[in-house]
Amino acid sequence: MMEYLLDSKFKIIITDSYINIINYKDLISINSNNIILKYSNGSINIKGKDLLITKLLDEELLIKGNISNIEFR
Repeated sequence: MMEYLLDSKFKIIITDSYINIINYKDLISINSNNIILKYSNGSINIKGKDLLITKLLDEELLIKGNISNIEFR
């Protein structure tokens, strides 16, 4: 079975220098202090300073900047 190749679960990977979000549904709002995304179970609000999306694909994005708060709704 090859389910792992077509994994559709929402994932968020947080490191010291970036946030990688996989399998999000929609980009709701973006500015340098706040990014809001929709995913299958709700939304995620990323707050900080100098936020920048450095990679934007259909179902994956990479955010860099000084992140102060991540809120799931």
